This record gives sequence, C-alpha cells and structure tokens, in this order.
Amino acid sequence: MGRKVFVSYKYGDTHVPDLNKVDEIEIFGRTYRTARATRVRDYVDELQEIIGKDNINLGEKDGESLQHFADETIKSALKDKIFNSSVTIVMISKGMKETYKAESDQWIPWEISYSLRQTTRADRTSRMNGVIAVVLPDENNSYDWYITHDSECNCTNYNTSKLFQIIKANMFNEKKPNKRVCNGYYVYSGEFSYILNVKWEDFKVAHKSYIERAVEIRDNKELYDTHINI
Repeated sequence: MGRKVFVSYKYGDTHVPDLNKVDEIEIFGRTYRTARATRVRDYVDELQEIIGKDNINLGEKDGESLQHFADETIKSALKDKIFNSSVTIVMISKGMKETYKAESDQWIPWEISYSLRQTTRADRTSRMNGVIAVVLPDENNSYDWYITHDSECNCTNYNTSKLFQIIKANMFNEKKPNKRVCNGYYVYSGEFSYILNVKWEDFKVAHKSYIERAVEIRDNKELYDTHINI
C-alpha cells in the first residue's frame, strides 16, 4: 500500500489545457452531451488514477464559500483527512489564487498550513506532512507562466510571485543551501526547498519517487526554516 496523500487544489480553475470534457444531462428521458471547460478537478481525477484512489484524500471545494469553511463540521473533516496523510500535494495552477481575496479567506493556504503542523490527538501524534507542488501547464499548454529555463545560468526559474505566501515561504528555505551567483542572482542546487516543485508531466511518470523525496525532506525538517502560519 502506498503512502496516504492529501490533495489541495482550486476545483474550478479553468486555466489548464483542454481535456475535451463533456457533461451529460437528461431532458425528458433523453441524454444530451455538452462540452464544458476543463477544470483542475479533472487533473485531480487523473491523479487519483495514477496514485490510486485508496491512497488519496481530497478536500472538495466545488461551490463552497468561506461561510461553509467556517463550519466546524467541514473544518474537522478536512483536519481528519490531512491528519491521516503523510504527504500533501498542492496542484499549482495559473488561476488558483484569487487576487482580490485575502489569502486567509482561501482554502489552499489553510490546508498547507495545517499540513505543516505536528498535531496530537488522543494518544497519536501526526507529523508534519511532506509537501509537493505539482505544477500544471496553462490553457496554452505552457509552464512558462511559472517555470522558465535560464540557459545562461543553466538553472530553472520559478515565478513564486504567483504563489500563496505560505507556499512561497517554504521554498528556497534550506538553512544552509548550496548556492552560487550568476548575473547577480543566487542559483540553488540540491534539496533547497521544503516544498518540492515538479511539472505535472514529470510527476505522472515518477510519482513514487517524488513522494518518497518529499517524505525524506520531511524526515530532515530541521534543515529547513519552515513557516506554518498563513
């Protein structure tokens, strides 16, 4: 059995490549198929097939508002799912962040914050989760909105301004990183972030390896300056 994984994502974000999805509706006994926009949730469905549905806990968000989120029943259900997992995957998508809404009023930052906490219930203590940022391409099937390659410095650039602050704060946060200077910027190597970055296409073919890397980083959490508050 694989490790239990919690998945955090923006359900209705449609800034992703089209998967030719359709909805079926029934009218007067007849079934009609209508095309619809592809959502991040459709990629999470694929993720379930890759990892195995028995190994995934999902935090459903379709149509849910902060008012519902404040309901202690909903909040407790999310806590249970995260508590019973060892790795959190956050789907990084172009439209996951609502710019004009406070981050404390959005789902993903709260889920990451809780994933990074060590929690004790009764006689059992859940360690902080390893965290993987699985990056989805945008509607043009490009990762350039977040990930670009610098050929001159031979490194990968991450546009962390697109991220929630709690995710950004847990990247490039190794206490004693291996780094060099190129064109006035630091270039890091090794496991320099507590939260791993990986492209969707790479994660699909080597998901077990990335999950184990996240766990190994978690097991060496003292090497990182982790931030748990939103």
